Amino acid sequence: MLFDRSASPAPELNGRQRLAVIGMDVAVLAELTVSVYMASHSTEDFTTVFLKVFFAMCIPTVAAGIYAIRRFRDRHPAAAPTEAGA
Repeated sequence: MLFDRSASPAPELNGRQRLAVIGMDVAVLAELTVSVYMASHSTEDFTTVFLKVFFAMCIPTVAAGIYAIRRFRDRHPAAAPTEAGA
């Protein structure tokens, strides 16, 4: 399979990480709304204004989100279950 990750599955997100992802999603949607609003006032170069405003806000948000998700990682993961009788 192309994306078979059964050998090393990704760890589940804990509650704080989930809140960070939700907050990041809401922030990106708000930035998208503000970008479209700001660009709508400039009818001549809508695309240029949109891209400048959106990426100026989105890149720091994504960087902060990645930092928050890594920062909220569990320091002591639960012990892996051992096989009985092995």
